[in-house]
Parts: sequence; structure tokens; C-alpha cells
Amino acid sequence: MILNRNHKDGFDEFLDAFLEEAIEANGCYCGGGGKDDRLNVVVELGRRSGSPDAKLTGIIAWLEARVDVQDWMIGEEFDVWHGDFRTPFEKGHTT
Repeated sequence: MILNRNHKDGFDEFLDAFLEEAIEANGCYCGGGGKDDRLNVVVELGRRSGSPDAKLTGIIAWLEARVDVQDWMIGEEFDVWHGDFRTPFEKGHTT
């Protein structure tokens, strides 16, 4: 997931809110980084039996509700243990 904010200040506060309210609140984990107005993370949605679609829907709802999120992009879902390790972001997979 790559997201862009519409301003550069308050990144630490934004990151804390993203982690607590979007990621942890939906039972997910993520890793990555960012700075100022851009965040680039891999989000772990869990096993197929754990409703990953519902978790992703919750994260997307959080992003859509934020006035400081300018735009965001989600790559194809992949299995970090047994998946195809090509670049997960390809043209045409933007939201």
C-alpha cells in the first residue's frame, strides 16, 4: 500500500493514528516506512480463514474518512511465505 498525504507536517501523528486506528484496530500488522507526505507499507491481512477482505475494507474506510489522505494505491494480494515475489505494484492497480 502506498499513500500520499496532502501536506507534509504532522507525519508522526498521522503514522500513529494509521497504525492504531487502521492497522491494529483491524487485527493486522504492517511493515514499511515513510516520511512527510508519503507512506509505503506492506499490510499483513492474515489467513484466508480470518476474513482478510473485511480487514482490508476497514483499512480502506479509514483512509477514505481522512481529509489528509490525498490518494492511495493497493497492490495485488500476495502470500509472503509461499507467493510469487515479483513487484506487487503494477500499472492498473490503483484506487
